[in-house]
Amino acid sequence: MRHPMRTTVGRRSALVGTAAAVTLALGGCGGGPLWSQACPAVGWINHVTVNVYGDSASVTSLAICDGETCARGPGDTAADMADLWYYVDRDGSTWSFDLGMSTPESVTVRAFGADDALLNESTVAPEWVRVGGSEQCGGPHEGTIDLTI
Repeated sequence: MRHPMRTTVGRRSALVGTAAAVTLALGGCGGGPLWSQACPAVGWINHVTVNVYGDSASVTSLAICDGETCARGPGDTAADMADLWYYVDRDGSTWSFDLGMSTPESVTVRAFGADDALLNESTVAPEWVRVGGSEQCGGPHEGTIDLTI
């Protein structure tokens, strides 16, 4: 004796299960198959360059802050900074800092001269560009800031 109700319920269950598996496999983090969209281990360092214009030779120290976290160079090196914001290098009028995984919308840049005198303080929006990784998984960024003394 055939049970039409059991057959219909069984087919519906199988159909729902198959649909769920296909949706999961094709859903991934970016719309492609799940196995092709897996993100690598997360961790990178974002880099910002500050170009100092005008009397750049008078600048003896530069600080970059986002309200809570600051790095000042020369001085704050990676070994000193637990929060991963630190000074990297100065090449003439170009200063470099690493900001951990942060890409703040705005930062305050302070330029100091002899005897720690404040030469300029500006709140600016870095121009961030992703230079690695992917849209789906994120990745390292580089930012540029222009500061005039």
